[in-house]
Amino acid sequence: MSSLRFLALDADGPVACGPVERCCALGPDDLPQPGALRITAGEIELAAVDRPAAIALPWRVGDESFILQTCLLPPRTAPYNLAVELARHRIKLFIAKCEDWQMFDLVFEGGGEHPALRLFDEARQALSRAIVEPDPRMAASHALVSLARGLKATDRLAMAHADLLLRRRFAGRAAASTTLGVAIPPGRDGRALRDLVAENFDVLVLPLRWRDLEVKEGVYDFAGLDRWMEWSVAQKKPVVAGPLVDLSPGALPPWTLAWRRDFPALRDMLYDHMEKVVQRYRGVVGMWNLAAGVNVNDEVQLTEPQMVDLVRTARLLVRQHRRGARTMVEMVQPFGTFAGRNAGAMAPLPFIERLLHDGVVFDAVGIRLLLGGTSPGFEARDLMQVSNALDRLLHLSIPVIVSSLGVPAEGGAATTESQSRWVSRLFPMALSKPFVESVFWCQLFDHDGAQLPGAGLIDTEGRPRPALTRLIGMRRRLRKPLGDAVAVAEEDAAGGGA
Repeated sequence: MSSLRFLALDADGPVACGPVERCCALGPDDLPQPGALRITAGEIELAAVDRPAAIALPWRVGDESFILQTCLLPPRTAPYNLAVELARHRIKLFIAKCEDWQMFDLVFEGGGEHPALRLFDEARQALSRAIVEPDPRMAASHALVSLARGLKATDRLAMAHADLLLRRRFAGRAAASTTLGVAIPPGRDGRALRDLVAENFDVLVLPLRWRDLEVKEGVYDFAGLDRWMEWSVAQKKPVVAGPLVDLSPGALPPWTLAWRRDFPALRDMLYDHMEKVVQRYRGVVGMWNLAAGVNVNDEVQLTEPQMVDLVRTARLLVRQHRRGARTMVEMVQPFGTFAGRNAGAMAPLPFIERLLHDGVVFDAVGIRLLLGGTSPGFEARDLMQVSNALDRLLHLSIPVIVSSLGVPAEGGAATTESQSRWVSRLFPMALSKPFVESVFWCQLFDHDGAQLPGAGLIDTEGRPRPALTRLIGMRRRLRKPLGDAVAVAEEDAAGGGA
């Protein structure tokens, strides 16, 4: 066994990397794989490597930090220059997506070279200087210029592609009546909230976190959920509810954790809980989110057959109580970095493929795109990575729902302006994919216990954020055919990722 070593440098010397829980090794098809990563001052080592591998890690570009990666690299004795390898991968990604999307002839409608191509050429030239530079620090300095230009180039390319597909999809027809949904924690309601949802959102998403419903062992509080369910019936709003099985951190009631290593006992408790919920709301819920987080192996460690068994059980239970209800299985942390650190975990896409292969039938795949958070798995990603993650679902031949889209307006470098800017990019990008049915925003308002703090469209003081106006405006534009009008995708995507 050999190792992969990287020198993390800039023009001033070694650069701090990490933390290690946000870094991971990657194999073919960018799938996370277990690997012993060691990080010291200015150096990263992936030990015990016997085949080409890549690493993904947080890296600052300008004022923002993104999870970036290298190409697959063979192990060798001499260390690689990390900045050079990150820039090389970005150049490779631009070329690969141009080929996939057949966009090598990208030009402005009025003629002339598109900014994406100009930025790519600047990135390529800077990388060439980095490769021939013998001084590692100067090579890293040139590479960082290349990486900054390359990020802007891939973002421009991703948005140009989204604009093209959006025009093609909605030129002659309006978007569906279930285009935009929003998640609402059931514990809070009021006339102003209800009026806002009634007028501006197509679908009501109601979380069913077990911990929030069974407030004491054997004691359920359905009051808040009942009110929203009754209101949705009166307003004829479609309801998506779930996940029925949620093994994300903090989702299980505290008393169940004693049984998390006793799968038969935990499954029986889950079944009893699911049956109560499904039986109570079977006449209201139009789509059940069956499961989320069962493949992560964070709080509860499962084998692959046990993961499949839980989803199959939830599907059969829904079918037993309401045969015509649609069902969805949700991909959490779709970039799958947890699979490199949690023993026995399955990366999101292989898990969905395993369910389909084993005959578990469901109507849609949900994908959570929660970006810009501080917790592992919710880090910022650039626009090309988001577009690429969605493209990977095309081969499943099953409808896709962006079941939880969110970017914070507070915390770190996030602002209300940056949240609004990313709404204007991520929403049209998702809907430009012809296999994406709907987009659901992760939370209408900020609240305690949110997976992505600060991502609400309304702040804790009840003030609407600019992202709310932006989101509603784009929805309205898609309620009629775009025709020859400029699509809702924002033209200026030069600011980096989300």
